[in-house]
Amino acid sequence: MSTALFAATQPSVKVQTARLKTHAMDHTITAFGVVRPDPEAQTTRDATYTAFVRKLDVNLGQPVKKGDPLLTLRTAPSARSNYLTAKANVRFARQALARQKKLLKQHLATHANVDSAGQKLAQAKAAFAAQKALGTGQQTRVVTAPFSGIVSKLPINPGNQVKSGTLLFQLARRDRLRVALGIEPDEVKQIKPGMSVQVIPLFGNGKGVASQISVVNAVVDPNTRLVNAIAPLRGAQAQPFLPGMRVKGRLKLSTHHPLAVPRSAVLHDKQGDYVFVVHHGKAKRINVHKGLEQDGLVAIKPTNSQLKVGMPIVVQGNYELSDGMAVRQGS
Repeated sequence: MSTALFAATQPSVKVQTARLKTHAMDHTITAFGVVRPDPEAQTTRDATYTAFVRKLDVNLGQPVKKGDPLLTLRTAPSARSNYLTAKANVRFARQALARQKKLLKQHLATHANVDSAGQKLAQAKAAFAAQKALGTGQQTRVVTAPFSGIVSKLPINPGNQVKSGTLLFQLARRDRLRVALGIEPDEVKQIKPGMSVQVIPLFGNGKGVASQISVVNAVVDPNTRLVNAIAPLRGAQAQPFLPGMRVKGRLKLSTHHPLAVPRSAVLHDKQGDYVFVVHHGKAKRINVHKGLEQDGLVAIKPTNSQLKVGMPIVVQGNYELSDGMAVRQGS
């Protein structure tokens, strides 16, 4: 049988190929963390006088809008008494000043007496203004949200007595979040402020958002044994996330442009990893070393210089091939 006739009758394998290209691939570190409200974007409100919690209009974690009622306080009798006393003291001080002025005209008092009465009136007015500012002039008071956000703390219940300084609630801005990503201590030296990070929900199909590392802590968290790197989520960045959501962060250390192929193109046997290229209608095995894997691609490096950009790499049908086997292109 002639060589030409043998070649024509030799069985061939149907394969699909793709041209070998270089691809931009990022060297990354993946870290995990939990979304929290930004401490700098939270507001707390404390009781300014002794009162009773009459009603709660919200629950912990509830989103609210600016001006929404959060709770109602009923002023305690002792606080109400302070207000009424301060109000009465203003009236008495005003009457005393008028009396001293009248006596001065009758030469029965001195200018010093009038000045003293005037000072006492000023002091009484200041004390009364302070009580009004505290809110003790109201028998009931509705406390409203100072801005739109999420109720992040609510340590009180209806019927509770609260004294001055007692925390009533904490409100966090919805559009100001952050995530503390836990970095292994031996990797933290590679992480710098300003480094790009992709923050991705740990569960679901969210693609995540791009952010930057703002702070890299210099201590190990005693709870996790990791070093926290902080990534802020502001404005539109914060929209896909909720406080308490678990996320992963992909931190980009550097970008390379290696030869890369689809994962399906790389095979493995006892000799190691390898790919097939099509050369003059035949499969040619080339041993490779695998590198980064990203977005369905694998970076490869040949054990010699046999791979070049543009070569047809077998991406389907390669499991049926052996070195030197005839191939034909599939549709």
